[in-house]
Amino acid sequence: MYLNVKKVFVITSVIGTLLFTSCDKKTQNSTDGYTIETTINGLPDGVRAFLKTSNEKGVPQPKDTAVIQNGKFTFTGKVTHPELGFIYVNGAEGNINLLLENGNITIEADRQNLSAAKVSGGKHNQEYVNFIEESKVLAEKVQTVRARYQKAIASKDTAVINTAKAEVASLDKQAIQYQEKYVLEHPDSYISVMLVDRMLRNKLTTPKKAKQFFDALPDDLKKTRVGENLYTKSTELLRSSLGSVAPNFSAPNPEGKTIALNDIKGKVTIIDFWAAWCGPCRRENPNVVKIYEKYHKDGLEIIGVSLDGRPNQNNAKEDWLRAIKTDGLTWPQVSNLDGFRDAIARTYNVRSIPATFILNEKGEIVDRNLRGASLEAKIKELLGK
Repeated sequence: MYLNVKKVFVITSVIGTLLFTSCDKKTQNSTDGYTIETTINGLPDGVRAFLKTSNEKGVPQPKDTAVIQNGKFTFTGKVTHPELGFIYVNGAEGNINLLLENGNITIEADRQNLSAAKVSGGKHNQEYVNFIEESKVLAEKVQTVRARYQKAIASKDTAVINTAKAEVASLDKQAIQYQEKYVLEHPDSYISVMLVDRMLRNKLTTPKKAKQFFDALPDDLKKTRVGENLYTKSTELLRSSLGSVAPNFSAPNPEGKTIALNDIKGKVTIIDFWAAWCGPCRRENPNVVKIYEKYHKDGLEIIGVSLDGRPNQNNAKEDWLRAIKTDGLTWPQVSNLDGFRDAIARTYNVRSIPATFILNEKGEIVDRNLRGASLEAKIKELLGK
């Protein structure tokens, strides 16, 4: 028996990634750029320190370098918008997280534990004071659950494992509620933008809520990298979220004729993303064939979108056509033979297959990724059978 504690650890990492140990109430602002004055105890002169910021993939990249003299070093520069920064020091443990923003920032740390640094100054850093303190309580609770769970697994203590499950559920709820509360009370905070972005990525909020939050942001926060990421991701997910009208698309069928979704919509429509090389897709195809033959006369339509065209396919079109014939797929089929790079797959945010979208008579997405008996039950329900 194993406890899936991954979810709650992901939730609290949304908080933990942003944590500082403490921040002062003093703030000195400068519109000309930032000055980060850092003091680290226990380091000899000549040691190098590195300021990094994340690239588009979230990987820290070098931004500046400084040399320590008398335990001190300074970074200066200018940013257009706030962003997460990370300071690494040769010969020191861990790293310092901060919000890189224009203004004067001071940092005090010890070489043995940079993550416990005291960061002071900066409007956005100051906004984090209360958030940090309450977040630390949640983080400590998670560590307690983790330790208890690991001990219970080692001793095969089923009772403790079950108790830990209940604690995980409770912590899940507390973490989500705290983050939502913070966002509601700080709608124009950069911290809130970061929280909503990460909550959306971890599926802890809906694309609709995320987009509504973004739309209400001041322009300066919309233009930050995390703000732009939030807009892109929420807009992308909204296109294929439940309740949305399915975006129209068109692509060539096996004969080269362009077929559009809007050309074949029925009382109920299934958009079926699959590929000849996809084992689970091929195993599900007999069930889809059975459902189509049973309900097509009542208004069920299907359009298959093949994601054949992977680099390792010698003849993707031949594979696609052979699979259609072998599996007896008699409904309309289209493909750009471009694998997961396919524009239709990107529009529908399809990252794995099989993937299905079930549309009602209005073309709205009412369910997705159903298989077997669940798929048939949904079709019957929508057809009123």
